[in-house]
Amino acid sequence: MLAGIYAVLGISALVAAYFGVGIAVRVWSQNRSAKLRGSGVLAITYDDGPSPELTNKILDLLKEFDAKATFFVIGRDAEAHPTVIERIAAEGHTVGWHSMTHLNQWKTSPLRAWRDTTRVPPILTSGSTRAKVYRPPYGKLNLLTVLAFLKLRLSSVHWTLVSGDTYPEVPDVDDVVKALDNAGGGIILMHDMKRSGPDAEERNRFVLGLTRSILELRRQRGWKLASATDV
Repeated sequence: MLAGIYAVLGISALVAAYFGVGIAVRVWSQNRSAKLRGSGVLAITYDDGPSPELTNKILDLLKEFDAKATFFVIGRDAEAHPTVIERIAAEGHTVGWHSMTHLNQWKTSPLRAWRDTTRVPPILTSGSTRAKVYRPPYGKLNLLTVLAFLKLRLSSVHWTLVSGDTYPEVPDVDDVVKALDNAGGGIILMHDMKRSGPDAEERNRFVLGLTRSILELRRQRGWKLASATDV
């Protein structure tokens, strides 16, 4: 009976360590990101791309405002669209790593979590297109993914404001801009993935419209733009 109790305690300790380390690192990363609030510093970030149509339109818009952003890309899509990755880097934006297939690290096996984080495609491992910073899918971390991004010599960056472009109901652009303005800066999270469904175009227009409004706000306020690598 005593052996059984010890076994249960041992398993409980392993589970606590597996998830606890990830939660602790996530909180640390969130607190570090939160320092940008009220600082007059803005980091514009996009997750889950690239997609040839939307990402290129975003890049056109950023170029119009002479602004830089960070793109946290999915490995499989980076492999499928290397010219978009090359354009991101060539125009001075930061390439970030967002895992190979976007698995939820709390809902998959430890081995799959490790592989999905460490299997970085060649285009993201060297040269100007090398990924320089990491953002975990869904913001979820565990012990192995923490070890994985440390092995890759990347830092983990979260966000301070979510755009809402993946919410069931897309918010009003003005409401998101007002929230960012009230925060006095921060890290805004948007998505540039390939969308499907009847509202795909509406959501893409939302992202483009929000990007333009944020860039106009930044110009009005005189905020400094930062890469996610600076956080």
